[in-house]
Amino acid sequence: MKKIISLSVLMLFVSIITQPQTKKVKVVTTLNYLKYVTEQIGGNNVSVIALANPKQDPHYVTPTPRMNAVTTDADLFIENGMGLDQWAKNVVDASGNPKVQAGTSGHLTATLNVPVKELPTEVSRAWGDIHPQGNPHVWLDPLNIKIIAENIAGSLKTLDPANAAYYLNNLQHFKEQIDAAMFGEALLKAVGKKAGDILSRKTKTGELTAWLQTKKLNSKLGGWMKTAQSLAGKKVITYHKTYIYFAERFGIDLAGELEEKPGIPPPPQHRDAVVELVKREHITTILNDNFYSTEAAEYVSSKTGAKVAVTYIDVYATTETETYEGLISTLLQNLSGTVR
Repeated sequence: MKKIISLSVLMLFVSIITQPQTKKVKVVTTLNYLKYVTEQIGGNNVSVIALANPKQDPHYVTPTPRMNAVTTDADLFIENGMGLDQWAKNVVDASGNPKVQAGTSGHLTATLNVPVKELPTEVSRAWGDIHPQGNPHVWLDPLNIKIIAENIAGSLKTLDPANAAYYLNNLQHFKEQIDAAMFGEALLKAVGKKAGDILSRKTKTGELTAWLQTKKLNSKLGGWMKTAQSLAGKKVITYHKTYIYFAERFGIDLAGELEEKPGIPPPPQHRDAVVELVKREHITTILNDNFYSTEAAEYVSSKTGAKVAVTYIDVYATTETETYEGLISTLLQNLSGTVR
């Protein structure tokens, strides 16, 4: 009897050892917010590496041998696109990995189908670092991040169809998390079925406030949209045209930029023009991305009293931005503490 039991145990152990293990989908992303979203959708079925440092300017990343090496055996390469991370092409080319070349199922431009702002009708180098495909900082609008998540889920389903249901379930959970952070749990519960879709649609069309009043749901609004009510119509200055999607979503008025031309440090005459603008419009806040010099912002601040808020735009840049929700919350908190 003991021999039979021992043999059964041995056979079971051998079957466990020899059973094919589920291979994780190896994903390489250009930016860290893409890594975060991919991990939320892919869960235990993915292994994700982000190439860029979350504190560096995503426009100007220098490809390295390490980046090429980690991409060599990747199953999926995800870029933001829209001209923001053009350096990604050099990495993909140098990797020699046929699975992740542009045009294959292993290469994803995550911003596909996202509504684009500032799409230029003409392009000239004399205007500075203009993006021909429009302003690429789309992920700073939480409603866009849901579209990006859908694109990522679609690629994972294609590459790993056996786990399609798992990815779709994680996608739904992620979208619900974003909706809760955006509108608050109480409002979602009060609206009921399809609340996230309904509220997102009303927000996109600018009907949310009036709709909530009609439904007598004003008191239920929470989350980022509630926080942003105190910022509605407030004017701020930014260093670069980074925050157009964020500002429009939360009703903030971008009065101007310290850069006269994108990607080119502001000349003294433009800097002085911004000083006059800040004084004239009683602007109290200057948003300065962490990877840009604060020299011009500090100069304007010294002449006007406006506060300089050094901001981060990628996940994992600070302890406060370890999640996408933390990133958006931190941006709103920075504004709430300085805008009057």
